[in-house]
Amino acid sequence: MAIEGFVGDILKGFVEIFKPMFVDPTLFWYLGPILFFWFILEIYFSKYKTEELGWNTALGNGLSVFWVLIISMKFLFDNQRENFEWIKFIALLIIMLYAVFIIINSFSHKLREKVSFLLASPTTTYYLSGVAILWTYGKLKITLWVLIDLIIFCGFVLLISFFLKKLIKGKESSFKEEDFGKELGNSGGFRGL
Repeated sequence: MAIEGFVGDILKGFVEIFKPMFVDPTLFWYLGPILFFWFILEIYFSKYKTEELGWNTALGNGLSVFWVLIISMKFLFDNQRENFEWIKFIALLIIMLYAVFIIINSFSHKLREKVSFLLASPTTTYYLSGVAILWTYGKLKITLWVLIDLIIFCGFVLLISFFLKKLIKGKESSFKEEDFGKELGNSGGFRGL
């Protein structure tokens, strides 16, 4: 009985996570671009296995999360003036501080690349953006079981990302730094100026 209750609670949590998208299809206007960009970046880094994220992409991911949180907070202030949900605001603010940390670190390069790029990876940043939108716009209620399911789903997403990198036939990046100078020299480039 206890296992059925546990599995049932887990399944109910997943229903709560995905239900808002079917109750209010307008959420796809917000989630669609996030899911699309996330998918494209996952495919790109799966195909070009030798390419690293890069500081500029880390900066862009931090800015993307920041932008999503700004519009989410605007929605909170515009639509919940009477019964303002401070817990949502505080949670969004914490995620926003995470985005600010990514942005500042991308400028300063204080942390090592591996750590920085893991924190600013598309999987992390777009996942947080999607959860923020579901929670803010989709009326997702965060309960203990929903929180557990969000953690499980995050692990599932990371697993899919891992298998994508293994399944997609990758290749070396076609760009080589030494070829850049040759290309410019042959076509006039900077030397022709």
